[in-house]
Amino acid sequence: MVERYKLDKSFGPIASITGIILFVAGLVLVWFSLSAIVNILLGAFLGFTFSRTEIDFNQKKVRYSDVIFGLITTGKWIEIRPEMKIGILKSRKTWRTFSWGNRELETPLEDHRLVLFTGAGKKRIPLKKVSSSEDARVELDEFCRRLNIQKL
Repeated sequence: MVERYKLDKSFGPIASITGIILFVAGLVLVWFSLSAIVNILLGAFLGFTFSRTEIDFNQKKVRYSDVIFGLITTGKWIEIRPEMKIGILKSRKTWRTFSWGNRELETPLEDHRLVLFTGAGKKRIPLKKVSSSEDARVELDEFCRRLNIQKL
């Protein structure tokens, strides 16, 4: 059984909102001009592209992928080996945008991520995004049990 976990919007929250606005504007304007198709394509790319992780617990495989236009999945499957480990990392991202008035708008995002590490301890693939550290610990135990690998 394959489980899918959405991680992030590829271009951040501001570009995602802008893309959705471009997409809707292109849909409205397509009745008046065929050049609005450019708005539709650009808006769909910016607004609907995101990253996700797919985990096949039965075959012990994982795939980190980008979903382009919200439809086309990229990425390749990686086999989970017994020497691999899972750990928790705190993620802090700040998306920064500047307005025409040269004002800066920062959007901070903080969460915890379950991450798959190689046998040598190198970070390999983020598996799941969780909002709190307590939920992350519960999910860590569940993933270790289902994949039959150790914690980091």
